[in-house]
Amino acid sequence: MKGQREAKREGGSKLPWIITGGVAGVLAAAYIGTCAWASGRSTIFPNVAVAGVDVSNMTVEQAQSAVQAALDQQSQDISLSLVYEDLEEQLDVSKLAADTARSAQDAWNVGHDNFFTSGPKLLGHMLGTSAQVPLILPENEPAQAELLARMEQAVNEATRDHGYEVTQTELVMTKGAPVTTVDWETVRTAMSEKLQQAFTARFSGESSTVRDTVVLSASQSEAAEPDFEAIRREVYTEPKDAVLDLESMTITDHTMGVDFDVEELRSAYRNAKSGETVIIPLTVTRPNVTKDDLGGRLFKDLLGQATTRVSGSSARKTNVKLAAAACNEKILLPGEEFSYNNTTGSRSPDKGYLPAPIYAGGRSEDGVGGGICQVSSTIYYAVLHTTLEIVERHDHQFAVSYLDPGMDATVYYGSLDFRFKNNTNYPVKVVTRSYDNSKGVRYLEVQLYGTNEDGRYAKPTNAVFDKVAPSTAYKPDPNVARGTLVLDKEQYAYTGLKARTYRTIYEADGTVVEKQDLGVSAYKMRPNTYFYNPADGDPSTWVDGKPPAPPSTDPGTAVDPGTADPGAETPADPTAPPPSDSGISPIDPNGAAM
Repeated sequence: MKGQREAKREGGSKLPWIITGGVAGVLAAAYIGTCAWASGRSTIFPNVAVAGVDVSNMTVEQAQSAVQAALDQQSQDISLSLVYEDLEEQLDVSKLAADTARSAQDAWNVGHDNFFTSGPKLLGHMLGTSAQVPLILPENEPAQAELLARMEQAVNEATRDHGYEVTQTELVMTKGAPVTTVDWETVRTAMSEKLQQAFTARFSGESSTVRDTVVLSASQSEAAEPDFEAIRREVYTEPKDAVLDLESMTITDHTMGVDFDVEELRSAYRNAKSGETVIIPLTVTRPNVTKDDLGGRLFKDLLGQATTRVSGSSARKTNVKLAAAACNEKILLPGEEFSYNNTTGSRSPDKGYLPAPIYAGGRSEDGVGGGICQVSSTIYYAVLHTTLEIVERHDHQFAVSYLDPGMDATVYYGSLDFRFKNNTNYPVKVVTRSYDNSKGVRYLEVQLYGTNEDGRYAKPTNAVFDKVAPSTAYKPDPNVARGTLVLDKEQYAYTGLKARTYRTIYEADGTVVEKQDLGVSAYKMRPNTYFYNPADGDPSTWVDGKPPAPPSTDPGTAVDPGTADPGAETPADPTAPPPSDSGISPIDPNGAAM
């Protein structure tokens, strides 16, 4: 029986294509998942090191700590020297200012730079692929720059016969004579490479100590034209001011700046005959401040001063004396700021500060360090007699007795500060003194010393307005004898007022330069508060201001409402003379400040 051929269906089977597409989809999903897993890691890939320090699977912060620890503990085992013939200078590796934060971030960036490649890279690192990230050293890193400067100076000294000579005012060159030059950029590059190799060898544990050198090579030219740019790099010196070293209180040497016109030297050399001497002038730049200048001008002028009378309890006087001593001999370099809070620190019992009256919430109460605002205020008043820049200042809640309104400066540690800036070209020194005159009256004196280059000086003035006389308030107290009023001696009265402060700057000849508006100080009013016996009723309702007749003939102990508390910040005495324009109180016949 003959079979019958079945007709072939059009299109064939689609199953292989479906299977292939499914597998591809699974693989794609797996690939994307792997990349997402790798990119989402908060830690560094496995087998990644920073200059030999293994930072695998660490966070950036952990890696930075690990690299810094290696530097702190093992950098003394690394030695790198620059050598030129018989000259040698060594780098103190322990003083290198490495950027460990950036190095750790670079380690984390390995494999995290691209989402679609992060997955395969992570798998590769898990299977043994490794990466070494260099330890980042900032450009012109100070320790390396200082080493190169020392070596360059030593080489220059040793090769004075290299074809040119530098006098105090001229550069002298003989055409055709051999010229010795060193390519310092090549030296810098070689030193960086050697350092990275040394870090890796020591931090990885490959070597317990690493000693390496960079040998300098110098080129000499006879017939060929010298490298004029290299000669300029060797000759060039940046001018450097003499400065006051605050630790040793010594003045460092200044450096004269030296330079010359490269094109002028090149042109003169090319126009000269062989063996002819070429001379070009040097540009010598004097620094702004020489050692002699600084030594002769340092603290030579009294910029401003102020004296205030210190009253109150012995505890308050102790606090004033301690705070003044903390500020005494404080030196500010040009551009530096004086911060009263930073200078005195917290006013705490362990430093000897005692409880004395302070202002808190509109009331007077004892607090540790009460009275220290008189020191900040006296310094502020001294600054007002100078051209120094006032950065931060706050007025008290109530007017103080030891200075005119608008001339005070209250402080509160961690919140309110008094700050001024040394905007001169020379250091400024704060000198304070707390003393008793021949009559036993305590005074606080502040003097500001510096260098007054232009002779300018300043005088502060104020304009008082919106005065509010103390009102009267009453508080019941059953301990008060009937028919009497007793003044609250702790919460004494203050006149409310406002004061606008000005500082006028003068030239040495008295010409006005400018009048600065330093703003308005607002001082609150506080009433005269009297205690009364509740049985007498509210005194504001007394007929003709007289209390009802008391059952007893005891008149009580009325207090003079004009009595003032000798606390930290007492109200101003309206009969007392204001401080003089010079910031100094009047002088009594015995020579003591009054």
